Amino acid sequence: MLKLTTYPAAFGAPSASPFGVKAMCFLNMAGAEWEMGSSADPRKAPKGKLPVLVDGHTVIPDSEDIRSYLEQRFSVDFDEGLSAEQRAVSRAIIRMCDEHLYFALVCDRWLIDANWEILREEFFGMIPKLVRRFVTKKIRQQVRASMQAQGMGRHAVEERLTRADKDIRAIVALLGDKSFLFGGSPTAADASAAPMLAAIAGSPTETLLSKRVNDDAPLMAYLERVQYALYP
Repeated sequence: MLKLTTYPAAFGAPSASPFGVKAMCFLNMAGAEWEMGSSADPRKAPKGKLPVLVDGHTVIPDSEDIRSYLEQRFSVDFDEGLSAEQRAVSRAIIRMCDEHLYFALVCDRWLIDANWEILREEFFGMIPKLVRRFVTKKIRQQVRASMQAQGMGRHAVEERLTRADKDIRAIVALLGDKSFLFGGSPTAADASAAPMLAAIAGSPTETLLSKRVNDDAPLMAYLERVQYALYP
């Protein structure tokens, strides 16, 4: 049986990581039999991050590599029925979510003090309380530095919302009145976009960004459809 290791459940999602949830969706789309293992420490993972899928002696890190592996292993196409143009749009949507919207989520979680207070206990409660604040302060500094280097952390909260809102509007425009992004059945784009948006909506405290998603009733209904269709 395949085993997926990712971060534990948090904030109403089956994993704290939207990439972990994406991998779960791919496993279910492939019709695979699998089990989940949780870890809060990615340091021993092949690329120093989670999720990681293990199939016998084969180890597959990273949600995109997991997608490719599952499509080959189970002879499935998560974009079945899409035209070449739709496949191109799908790839662009996935990249937008993974490489831009994700960093808005990270900033919301780690850089907003009210969220950080909750996140610290949720993610690092296993660290002895005597040293927890010292250790997690260092980790937060590293995340802050990485967000500065990436660029999203250089923007004020309102500026991050403006940037993320353009991504969300693009997803809403593509969705239109369809059940899923490309029609009546979920595809790889739904498995990527919905976990990211759901993670934003599930913010520990209300932020400008989480309110943007939660206040959009059609978008929230879409997230519920994806969760019903693809989540474990």
